Amino acid sequence: MTTNKYAPLFLALLAVYSQFAIAEEPPAIIASSVDVSEEDYIGEVPAVLTVSRLSQSIADAPSAVTVIDRETIRAAGIADLPEIFRLVPGFYVAANAGFVHNTNHVVSYHGMATAYAGAMQVLINGRSVYSPLYGGVQWSELPIAIADIARIEITRGPNAASYGANSFFGVINIITLSPAEQSGASVSAMLGNGRHKAFARYADKVGDASYRITAGYRDDEGLDNRNDFKRTRLLNGQVDYRVDNKNNLEFEFGFASGQREEGGLQFDPYIFLPRTKGIENNFELIRWRHSISDNSDFSLQAFHSYDNSNDNVTSANLRPVVTDIFTPIIGPVAAAAAGASLLQDTVSINKDVTTERYDIEVQHTFTLSTTLRGVWGGSLRNDTVYAPHYLGSNKKDNFDLQRLFGHAEWRPFAAAVLNVGAMVEHNSFTGTDISPRASLNFKLNPNQTIRFGVSTAQRTPNYLENEFNQGVVIPRTAPNPPLLAQYFSDAHNLKPERIVSKEIAYLADFGQLTLDTRLYYDNIHDYIKSVVNSSFAVPGFIVVKNPRFFMNAGDVTINGFEAQAKWRMQDNTNLLLNYARVHISSDELQTAFNITKSMPRNTISALLTHRFNPQWDCSIAYYQTSAVAALGDGNDVGSAQRTDARVAYKFNAAHLKGEVSAVVENLFNEHYQEFADYNTLKRRARVNLRLDF
Repeated sequence: MTTNKYAPLFLALLAVYSQFAIAEEPPAIIASSVDVSEEDYIGEVPAVLTVSRLSQSIADAPSAVTVIDRETIRAAGIADLPEIFRLVPGFYVAANAGFVHNTNHVVSYHGMATAYAGAMQVLINGRSVYSPLYGGVQWSELPIAIADIARIEITRGPNAASYGANSFFGVINIITLSPAEQSGASVSAMLGNGRHKAFARYADKVGDASYRITAGYRDDEGLDNRNDFKRTRLLNGQVDYRVDNKNNLEFEFGFASGQREEGGLQFDPYIFLPRTKGIENNFELIRWRHSISDNSDFSLQAFHSYDNSNDNVTSANLRPVVTDIFTPIIGPVAAAAAGASLLQDTVSINKDVTTERYDIEVQHTFTLSTTLRGVWGGSLRNDTVYAPHYLGSNKKDNFDLQRLFGHAEWRPFAAAVLNVGAMVEHNSFTGTDISPRASLNFKLNPNQTIRFGVSTAQRTPNYLENEFNQGVVIPRTAPNPPLLAQYFSDAHNLKPERIVSKEIAYLADFGQLTLDTRLYYDNIHDYIKSVVNSSFAVPGFIVVKNPRFFMNAGDVTINGFEAQAKWRMQDNTNLLLNYARVHISSDELQTAFNITKSMPRNTISALLTHRFNPQWDCSIAYYQTSAVAALGDGNDVGSAQRTDARVAYKFNAAHLKGEVSAVVENLFNEHYQEFADYNTLKRRARVNLRLDF
């Protein structure tokens, strides 16, 4: 792949230009020419909520955390939500047109990148959205509009002490704007290379209730020469009702439906052929917040979610396939007879999946003194999965989960903060687990902090690891026994993966410059991998494809360095820089499994923003990754770099205001691959228009 040596230079040139541009203006003009506000620039959020479930400053939090605010999302010109995580140190993000989940982005942290990324907990306003079937997130199907996001808090490191087993490598918590922060109507549209969007939002207040409703449509034709378009219609809403001074009720709902393409002719003649599947999901949530006293708060949250996909596959003509399978075994004449013995040319496969989740959670936050406060609570969850093709049963399968968590923050003296917490949980697959965490944050001075932390987590195997039983039966004329192409046949006896993570971090706030750096060492035990069962046999069938099954297969060590810097170069110019270096090793899996290359050794990202005046602003983003060989659907791809550019104009005339912007992704048209060699990314451009009434 060719690299463009001028990409970093563009970042530097814009930075230098901004210095001279602002220097040429008299001080009085500087003060009046730019409306400075918190939303206008990339800046620190004063407190984070996700890491410990307590409101804490980033310097006091027990783990590394990155906050992406709505202005950063706007400045980066983000069209697809997963793309924003390219601006988080240690993350690997890739557009994927794989043969299983074609239309899904890959979002992975630290290593072992797959199309599912099941080791990352993803929340929207505290509601878990990962699939109980395969443990990942279908990003394109989330019923959320980017314009409704207030900020995203990303915990970088195991956080099972707060959010349980899936929080193995970290937690992404997407927090939407309160309806009280929005008013009136807004419409927006995006038009670009094979991508179109249209959204409408209305927010208002009636008495003590604030509400917002958003409707939208997304259309993406996908990558060239791939079967990967996706079209989604969505509707969501939120109501906040202030009952009295001590009680508040919140209601949320969302709905999404659409179609997406999957499969490819080159992958498999049975189950991965090109097709269009229908998807539909919805959720409903209610939350009660109660203030017990000035030092004590209680919340009760319950939600229901439902996800359904209609997926029917017709195989290729199997007669020549069967003939080819048997030719090297029994010779061409007998093999041709075997192919002719099939009852029909093709088989039809119903791959429909329905999952449902019910969850209820209570939480109590309290302050005991000026130096000691805490939070505790618990939750109950029931997941129902109906997936006959994947689980080999027409019955609905139930997974139950019970949790109890607690966290305490103690300040033994002014310069130190000690955080301790743990989660105890019991689930249907692996029984009872406990995940403790402890950290000590020591302030060298008011602006600099050193953090020492140890955290643990378990990752419970998902259904496609613990219960996978996928096969295709090919009927034949009597007395010939039917053929069986078995893809997976699990042993149902997995242990959870376990991680112990140790870190030393340095954080600094020098006013215009903030730093967040850390060294970490992660030790993973009982890593789950799939292997081939070469002795698989079923009485009465001829097996034509040996299945894989999942097993606990040894230890993995991940260590590395991460850094994030935010520099306010001038009041109207900001630079965000991220760097991560990771090293993965495993003596047991080195030769049998390509796990050591499952994450880019180096990742770099940068976002430079500049506001010329209250109307005009621009930004340049730069992303670079070294070579990677992702697991599962992925394979070896080389290093990649990409430069995005954006320019925007805000207008305000009479009763109409809004913004028009233009974005070019991959400005220098570097043709590169992400996740797998069949995903080729090229230059793409789009225009966005937003009108506010």
